Amino acid sequence: MSFLRRARPDDAPRLAALAQWVWMDSYASDGVENRFLPFIAASFTPAEFESLIAHPQQAIWLLEEGAALQGFAQLRRSVAAPVYTASSVELERLYVAPPCTGRGLGPRLLRAARETWPAEALWLSVWVGNSGAQRFYAREGGQDIGQTDFMLDGQPISNRVIAFS
Repeated sequence: MSFLRRARPDDAPRLAALAQWVWMDSYASDGVENRFLPFIAASFTPAEFESLIAHPQQAIWLLEEGAALQGFAQLRRSVAAPVYTASSVELERLYVAPPCTGRGLGPRLLRAARETWPAEALWLSVWVGNSGAQRFYAREGGQDIGQTDFMLDGQPISNRVIAFS
């Protein structure tokens, strides 16, 4: 059984490694492109995760079984959604290790995310090409409320905006 808890600073190296793995598994379907490298190098480092863990407007929940990190949910508070919603908490990432999908870890992490700041609604953006994630959020009660772009190497990547009340 996986154990759910808030991340600590000593979790940062494992969080960085898992984030790189899941991101590449999700977005590098044709292989590793040069345009991915600056984003990965800046976003998925132990130092970046240590900073996120220490920030009072951030929260990271993780699931682990024994010594194995299986997934995490990263939230950021007080962020306006790119399309109208009353929500001010962004679920920036909900990442589950590819071999661990289908075990109910995603719903557990999403529930923890939604309960972190329960008086505030939650929103997230998901890549339009990630139909599995879109189906997951719809099953969990998320409502598609619009579109936004994620900039990668100066190129817009279309994302759907999903809100939870």
